[in-house]
Amino acid sequence: TVASVNSSLQRARATVDKRLPEHSQQANARSLGNRHVRRLVERFSDAFERGDVDTILSMLAEDATFAMPPFAGWCRGRQAIAASWLMPSLPAADLRYIQSSANAQPALAAYRWNDRKSGYLPIALDVLSLRGEAIADVVAFRTPGLFEHFGLPSSLPS
Repeated sequence: TVASVNSSLQRARATVDKRLPEHSQQANARSLGNRHVRRLVERFSDAFERGDVDTILSMLAEDATFAMPPFAGWCRGRQAIAASWLMPSLPAADLRYIQSSANAQPALAAYRWNDRKSGYLPIALDVLSLRGEAIADVVAFRTPGLFEHFGLPSSLPS
């Protein structure tokens, strides 16, 4: 009946409203502005290239998560991330990053130097979720084949 359909729709809407985050990534990005988001992402990638763990951690939300599918493990919280193998121990001269986006979220295409190819080859696409100006989540997809779908170069020159 019409009444049962309307009742089902009301329950479904209530469930969706409860489960949606307060602010979407798109709303957060709009409130910050494209230029500001680009500067945040640039600062984050620069900190990784320089091996500046203090700056990386200062940009993370206190309860930030860092995951790298298909690896099962992941980290939650600045301290756990700081103690993980995900943090650089030295400046990463063999890494380069290009800003991109995935699912309307800022992303970084990570490339690592390859001596045999005399260039930087894709290693991961890091998708960032922001909460205000803090990075709330990083999901590093170790799937270089994704790069072509995002219009990213298959390699970078030296």
